[in-house]
Parts: sequence; C-alpha cells; structure tokens
Amino acid sequence: MRKIVLLIDDQMLDIALTRQALSDCSIEHEIIATFDGFEGLTQLASKRFDVVILDLKMPKVDGFEVLAQMRVQPALSTIPVIVVSNSDLQVDRARASTLGAVEYVHKSLDYSDFKSNLKAALGQHGFC
Repeated sequence: MRKIVLLIDDQMLDIALTRQALSDCSIEHEIIATFDGFEGLTQLASKRFDVVILDLKMPKVDGFEVLAQMRVQPALSTIPVIVVSNSDLQVDRARASTLGAVEYVHKSLDYSDFKSNLKAALGQHGFC
C-alpha cells in the first residue's frame, strides 16, 4: 500500500532534490509538498499522512513550531517526522529531538550522501 508523505520546505530546489532522492531510492509513496509551515499545518489538518519530511528554517511558521503544534494535537502526535535541514548545529538537532522528530538529516552538499542518509532515516521507520 502506498503511503502518503508530506514534504514541508520553503526552497523549491530542496523540494526537487528531496523528491529526486526519494525517487532514486525507489520510494514510490505519494508525496505532497508545501512551501511553508502554515501550509503544512493546514494540510495536516485536512488529510492523514504517514510521515512528514520537515525543513526547520522557514518564514511564517518554522519547522520547530510545526513540530510543537503536531505534538499537542492527538491526531498528529504519532506521525513520524524526519527533519531535513541545512543546519548541522547540535542545538537544532537537540531541539528537534525534544520536540519529537524521529530522525534528523543534514542537507549535505554531496547529493549521494544526502540521498543515502534520507533513505536510511526513512528505512528506520519502515518507509523504504
């Protein structure tokens, strides 16, 4: 059964690279992309998702706020969230983990590293 992935990222190029990484890893789930945290929360309120791939640094509503909002809503609190961020700061990793992210993938400049790290993170939770 195909699973539904919500991809929340404000950078079109990063969305395209993440979609390509999922495709290259033979992950054939339905992927719905949104371009900011507010739009992502709106999607989460209207449809059931199996996993969320979330950027942290976004305008309007950032990824940390999305995580916080998801964890206080019972219907959203159990959805696995994989953070995919340009930030490799330990403080961001720790905060994302505290807010309930199940994995943290750094958007490496090396595409093959990014692809393999994303696939490994998804694999930890049965998505590939």
